[in-house]
Amino acid sequence: MSDWVIVCPLPASLHARGFAVSFLKEVAAPVLPTLERSLAVLPGDSDTPNQDLSDIGIFLRKKQLQLTPPKHRELVWLLTELGDELRGLQTSLQDCYNLLRPNESSAGQNRGNTLVVSTPRTEAVKGHITRCGTQIIRGTIHLKLRTLPVQTISIDPGQPITIAPLGDLDTLLTRSIDLLAITLAHAYPETPTVASAPPRVEAFLAAQLRVLAQALTDAAALLQGPPLLSDTDPLWTTRSSALSHFHPTLPPTISFYLGLQDSQLVLWLRALEPADQPINLGMKFALALGTARRIEHDEAEQVFTYCCEDGCAKGLHPPLPDADGKTTPPNEGPARVFVREKLRVESADPNLLSLSAKLNALGHSLLQTRRNLAAVMGEEMDE
Repeated sequence: MSDWVIVCPLPASLHARGFAVSFLKEVAAPVLPTLERSLAVLPGDSDTPNQDLSDIGIFLRKKQLQLTPPKHRELVWLLTELGDELRGLQTSLQDCYNLLRPNESSAGQNRGNTLVVSTPRTEAVKGHITRCGTQIIRGTIHLKLRTLPVQTISIDPGQPITIAPLGDLDTLLTRSIDLLAITLAHAYPETPTVASAPPRVEAFLAAQLRVLAQALTDAAALLQGPPLLSDTDPLWTTRSSALSHFHPTLPPTISFYLGLQDSQLVLWLRALEPADQPINLGMKFALALGTARRIEHDEAEQVFTYCCEDGCAKGLHPPLPDADGKTTPPNEGPARVFVREKLRVESADPNLLSLSAKLNALGHSLLQTRRNLAAVMGEEMDE
């Protein structure tokens, strides 16, 4: 008489398989009952003491399904479907990143997007710039400001200008893609083991999706920019482009600031005047008599503490006299300035507009997924 080993599958977790092992003695082959009869008979109620063990396994599986709460079955189903949703979300986020940083062209170089920079109905600003990823790599702009001489400024290709909001957006998208990769590796590994998944995979997923949703919200807010009603981005006082980005060097009395608003690139040009510089007598009489007037705008008569992105405000400080009556080189740190003239120029970028629409759609889809998971877990979701 020999021993046989019978292995029956038991209910297991999402990532592990369980087996029951029993040792039986070899006996003569019994008469196998039908499936309907085996499901209706409890263990121990069979007419034959050696009832086929596969029928008992079917019975145990049926009893387990009857005793499992409906919400548990819903949770198992939702977690299974969530894997495909997260993989699709990962692909969509990669598409968003490609809109911000397009892949290299067939020639091996990315030419970027060339955008028109022009004021409507006037000749104050005319030109073009080229965006490549988060930077402006080249551009030429002709200026005819009312308070400054006519001039042409050109961006030095060797010193590209980084657009600060796009740099922050690039960081958010990169971290979101990495977060999804970590989430999929822990919750849905390619080779599942008992120790690979967290003890409560649903709680782990809920926490990860909450962080991801906040990142997508912040990314959409960066593209939206400040409210249109304010028409002012206060970061110009510290993030205006340094003079070295231009060839020839940009005059110190011009603030050149690129930002985002309503998913468009926006150029703010400001003509600056040192606040500590005394006004000559002729200008005082002209202002008093009304023959000369300052240009009216929302930042007129305000004093701003200004410096470029490199922390310098060259050419905007008066010379400092020393004890001997001589003058010393002026300070190059932040300076107090007036804004004599201000212009705002919009440049629509098709890639940024598409990126904004994609991020909003992904945000709504992720919100619905989080709501479904919270409902099955029986928890309240903080939106």
